[in-house]
Amino acid sequence: MRHLSRAFSLVELLVAVSLLGILAAVAIPNFSSAIRNSKSDTEVSDLQRALNFTRLEAINRGVNVQLRPSLANAAWNTELKVVLSPNSASSVPIRIVAAMSSGATVTMPNVTYIEFNNLGGLVTPSTSVAIAYALGSNTKTINVCLNGRIVLGGGC
Repeated sequence: MRHLSRAFSLVELLVAVSLLGILAAVAIPNFSSAIRNSKSDTEVSDLQRALNFTRLEAINRGVNVQLRPSLANAAWNTELKVVLSPNSASSVPIRIVAAMSSGATVTMPNVTYIEFNNLGGLVTPSTSVAIAYALGSNTKTINVCLNGRIVLGGGC
């Protein structure tokens, strides 16, 4: 009478576990960088969406609209708010954009706010703006042209 074994031997089990460990050691760093890339893409898209919203609100309302950090002299990776131009009757925020939670840096030299006019053009600053985003080794650039066009990664 034959006896069939339906279990794994200890050697087979150790080989399988060691192969799984090697694959995990190779895959985890790549997975971490994929998560970081995804996070940076999301945050840049959120910033670009806030700029587009600000521009469209200026066009729809027929007045100047600004995008600025919620706190005076705060960094651009903190909470942002979209407000009507201070010359308007209301300075209540139209929209609040959440702060970036990844620890990324956003730099715009000498820019305290971005303002669009009723035609969608850039009012303040009076030159095109290059917004530099950096998260670890991931860097991205958003350009805001004088005509109000918002370009990811390209020039005006």
